[in-house]
Amino acid sequence: MADRRAAQRAAADHGDDALAEATYAQASLLPAMAAVRSAADALEAIVADDLWPLPTYQEMLYIL
Repeated sequence: MADRRAAQRAAADHGDDALAEATYAQASLLPAMAAVRSAADALEAIVADDLWPLPTYQEMLYIL
């Protein structure tokens, strides 16, 4: 697993090329973030509020 992380870090390092970094983020990071968000949204719907240890998306949007 450590070798995989090292390879991912090396692939993400584009030096000072901001366009390459942005393209990498768009192609790799955004889909991964969407997948995590989808899983979290599904879990929020089935886990009781008193057992959910994190603020829900709704709570973060409407904090007073």
